Amino acid sequence: MKNSDRRTFLRQTAALGAIAATPALAGCCSNEKNNDISGKFVHHVFFWLKQPDDEKVKNDFRNALIKLASVETVRFRHIGTPAATNRAIIDTTYTFSLLVVFDDEKGHDAYQVHPIHDEFREKYADWWTRVQIYDTK
Repeated sequence: MKNSDRRTFLRQTAALGAIAATPALAGCCSNEKNNDISGKFVHHVFFWLKQPDDEKVKNDFRNALIKLASVETVRFRHIGTPAATNRAIIDTTYTFSLLVVFDDEKGHDAYQVHPIHDEFREKYADWWTRVQIYDTK
């Protein structure tokens, strides 16, 4: 996959993930069909783990992501792994994806300096070979 295709794909994935977040933002039981989260700050992080096939590592890392997304400024979270889709444009090389949505950039900035976020980076930075982040607003 060309780098430009991958960048386009990841940008689109972040946008689609944000749209998928709408039910959690609008209320799961609402009859309203509001899929516009314009104005929200979306932070999408992709992780390539050093041990992507180790189930204990993956379980521990998933739990760490759940804790990371517990920061009070996070309004919605989605933790995922590559789907079993098979098209040339789809990048399935990452191990985990974390999508978090904030009300605004201020909420994101508070998250970045939060002790839980600092602890996550300190403890788990050695667990991955690569991390890629896309922020949209």
